[in-house]
Amino acid sequence: MTWFSLPPTQGANTAAFANADSAGDWLTRQPQANAPAMQAELAQQIGRLNAYAMPARERFKTLEVLRKTLFAVAAECQRRYEKRPLPLAGGEQAALDTARDLWRACAVGYLHCLRAVLDGDPTLAGQGARVAHRALASLRMEQASCYAGGLEPDAGFWRTLHAVLAAAERLDCVRLPVADRLLGETAESTVGAQYAMALLLHLARPFALSRGQLSAATRWFARWREQAAVLAAPDDPRPGHCVALDLALDAPTHQGPGAAAEPRWLALSGVLRKMRQRLEALAASDTPESLKLGGGLSAEACTGLLKTLAENLKLPPAPLATAGTDAPAAALLSGLDHIYRQLGGKSLKALDDASLLRDRRAHEQIALFGHVVRTDEEDAAQGETWRIAASAGRTLHLCRTAGSGEARLSPRALIGLRLPGQARYALARIASLRMDGEGTLHAFAQQLPGAAQPIVAEVRERVSGRNERHPAFLLPALDAVGSPAQVLLAAGLPARAQTISLLAEDGGALRLDYCAERGSDYERWVCRPA
Repeated sequence: MTWFSLPPTQGANTAAFANADSAGDWLTRQPQANAPAMQAELAQQIGRLNAYAMPARERFKTLEVLRKTLFAVAAECQRRYEKRPLPLAGGEQAALDTARDLWRACAVGYLHCLRAVLDGDPTLAGQGARVAHRALASLRMEQASCYAGGLEPDAGFWRTLHAVLAAAERLDCVRLPVADRLLGETAESTVGAQYAMALLLHLARPFALSRGQLSAATRWFARWREQAAVLAAPDDPRPGHCVALDLALDAPTHQGPGAAAEPRWLALSGVLRKMRQRLEALAASDTPESLKLGGGLSAEACTGLLKTLAENLKLPPAPLATAGTDAPAAALLSGLDHIYRQLGGKSLKALDDASLLRDRRAHEQIALFGHVVRTDEEDAAQGETWRIAASAGRTLHLCRTAGSGEARLSPRALIGLRLPGQARYALARIASLRMDGEGTLHAFAQQLPGAAQPIVAEVRERVSGRNERHPAFLLPALDAVGSPAQVLLAAGLPARAQTISLLAEDGGALRLDYCAERGSDYERWVCRPA
């Protein structure tokens, strides 16, 4: 029995190559300078080869010949969609879709070989671990593409991932080491560790991590993944140290009320112990470099990320829900300028002839059309309707179905939210953002405490010496929740400013103290009276 389905094969080959030698010759003739075109061509040719009935060993050798080019081309194309605002633009979405097609086609090719191993093909005798490892590496690359492009992996991904583990268990090769340097992680790893790695990244909640944080988490998990184990029964009674799985599901973990059809447990005690040891060492003033945590994050940032990851691993995320059309609606506003205007911010420019011209045009449009023709900028300032799928404390799960809005959002961006029954917008930050397979955009927004006040930041540019005015927001101190007074400014503004003058509504001057958070389009500073 195999748990994965494969496309039927035929005797006629429609691919541009039929074996390892011809694949190598074909590669030398391809114009690889155009990475997107090359990626699409590789996906198409491997897909065609998957439909061709060929000896399993020759199929494996052919895929191995192509593999180095696959990684190089995919890495180049990933820059076109990685961490871009969602929904992706046309070219960005095409690059992501092709990357997913490429790695899924590659995984299917290796699954053909894995089935042959399961069927006892003598030409691949003793290669079960290597074949299963290659299939999982292809799936890992598909997962990485999804996370880079803000897309939730689909049910087929998880079904195939579980099926490869089940096949490796039948072949008794789960713990055999396999060399593979193309992943850019460790020199070798086991099938079980690659399977655990995919689950660790899911449990880490990658859509809530910045690019630097996800890169660090991936690097750390790659070093500690062999400490995780897939077991038939839990080995640690402590809550969160074993995650329930079901290899028969099209989902990463088992969270249903019933018993699992094919139960397994992901033991995390070893990984959590490694994280705890690093936290203790950092608290004792060891450096991230000495602990092999890398130099991309400060000791403080490493400490915060390790704590976050440890908490996330112990509590698997719930399946992604979608709000129905009858769910409560909220108005969402993006862009600091739009939020500033909606909150009643004063004009950043003095009234001049241009404003008078706009008034005259408005009168002319009413005379001609019976209404004022709204510009795209004015429409954007009115906000979009999103549905509230769930709420917990100050965090809201918001959904916007495909085609129901045009605003593109970024993770860790500032937004304005007007909830049901509220007349005024409040500030929130996007803590997590992703698309599902149906094109629905999911934003997990955390409301900032207090009623935001629009204020003006008068800036003298450090380089040009120009004086400029920028929108800013004041969050008054809230002693009840221990929140100090804070100012939110456009990202990068303090760094390029020689001086910044902040005036509150009451005329009092404010002074920036220290930066408490840096988002994708804003900085949140604790402030005090000047």
